Amino acid sequence: MCGLVACGWLWAALVLAAPADEVIPISTITVNPMANNRRAVILLGKAKDSVAYEGADNFGRSLCGQAFILEDETGSLDVLYLFRCHASESPLLVGDGERVIVHATIDVSSDNIKNNEGKELVFKAMATKIIRGK
Repeated sequence: MCGLVACGWLWAALVLAAPADEVIPISTITVNPMANNRRAVILLGKAKDSVAYEGADNFGRSLCGQAFILEDETGSLDVLYLFRCHASESPLLVGDGERVIVHATIDVSSDNIKNNEGKELVFKAMATKIIRGK
């Protein structure tokens, strides 16, 4: 019986921990990047140092996008938002100082992507969705 109660408490703790649809502070990611590799997160902050990106993937298909630093009260994190270039679509790009919600997957890898200062982005958030003005 005691084992059943302990299992029930453990299950409740896991369910109530941190839902994937909740905004989390950047510091919870930056404190241990490797432990958060491939984790889906939602972050809220202000964009700064934004720069447009145009290039190609490994198969030669056109990629467009944007890189920026997302800052909140607890820290900052490089964000990459890449998508297929289409003349008919105009994806959301953010400006410096804009407050945004970023849905992203944390990526800890060496893939030769560099920021505008030439520093390799080994630790970054790969944005899948950006919501402006929240």
